[in-house]
Amino acid sequence: MYGPAGDGMSVKDEAGAVTLVDRILNRGVKEGASDVHIEPRIDEVRVRFRIDGVLVERPAFPVGFAASVVSRLKVMASIDIAERRLPQDGTFRAEVIDKAVDVRISTFPTEYGEKIVLRLLMREKEALTLGGLGVPPPLADRLRTMAQRAHGLLLVTGPTGSGKTSTLYALLHEIDARARNITTLEDPIEYRFADVIQGQANPKIGFSFARGLRAMLRQDPDVILVGEMRDAETADIAFKAALTGHLVLSSLHTNSAIETLVRLFDMGLERYVVASALDGMLAQRLVRKLCAHCRQQRKYDEALWTLCGADPEGPLYAAQGCGRCNTTGYRGRTGIFELIEVDDALNDMVKSESTTRTALREFLEERGYLGLRQAGYALVREGVTSPEEVLRVT
Repeated sequence: MYGPAGDGMSVKDEAGAVTLVDRILNRGVKEGASDVHIEPRIDEVRVRFRIDGVLVERPAFPVGFAASVVSRLKVMASIDIAERRLPQDGTFRAEVIDKAVDVRISTFPTEYGEKIVLRLLMREKEALTLGGLGVPPPLADRLRTMAQRAHGLLLVTGPTGSGKTSTLYALLHEIDARARNITTLEDPIEYRFADVIQGQANPKIGFSFARGLRAMLRQDPDVILVGEMRDAETADIAFKAALTGHLVLSSLHTNSAIETLVRLFDMGLERYVVASALDGMLAQRLVRKLCAHCRQQRKYDEALWTLCGADPEGPLYAAQGCGRCNTTGYRGRTGIFELIEVDDALNDMVKSESTTRTALREFLEERGYLGLRQAGYALVREGVTSPEEVLRVT
């Protein structure tokens, strides 16, 4: 239990809410949670942490503390404590267990009160690297080559929470920021660079991604990082910037390379602009790693071994659960990746108005692009993760 429920404190005691919030944050950071969900129910307030991409239950606290906990968090984030009928967003910074943590707060009115979601953003002290994210060395070398180009556009794709931002930051580390002018536009800024000019979009005051990107182009940039292509206007400006002598790095919420191209066309981008500017698409997901202390070797199952392309003489492992992994069977995450580079042949396919989704898929399969699931099975064969985990995220 985090809170003072059994300490004899009055429900109205403000100090009790402060203590409870501090303990929830401390436990969230200690357990490596990316998000904290505080959910009012009829008889208690449920607390759940998102750890390694999966929500896990943590001790609830009495409903009597709900209003004071919400008020405490709103005060910390400098948002209106009197407004309970509309969703609100805010941010604050905290020192938790000797770590600097940026917290994004989102409120949502529900039947039993306001639900709070806290996104915990650790202010990393160690440099992000491609190898540290789990990018295989041959693929990392190809990405480094792309990051050194003078112009073009590299898109990192995947659903929310798949590690796209971390990959973009790792790519920035591969570029000499002293010799080249690197400017970013993000929402929010999650990692600070010593020699990179970083800007934060703020749509509430009209500082949108599109407006910020136009302003960045007047700042003599060599490399532009756009945190996310959220709308057609931003995408159009970014692609045209890549055509006019800038290296552009960005992300897009799609599930596959084919969906990425279709989404760009649906945004209204001309096919020749996409084909001419786009250098590559890096699709990625995050999979949980099996706990090294309790993973369990499986009995041989021909269908499972065939599915994973495993050697019958080699082992495959399953999650079990122990105290070190909070009984989940998994501890930590790593990435699975697939890079599709746009060469002349793919360029011609993209430009052609007659190219269908089916033709594009067949073309990519003929070129050896088998999808992220096969990249995940490579980690299964190495004993890093389980088949169930790969199937869950791909």
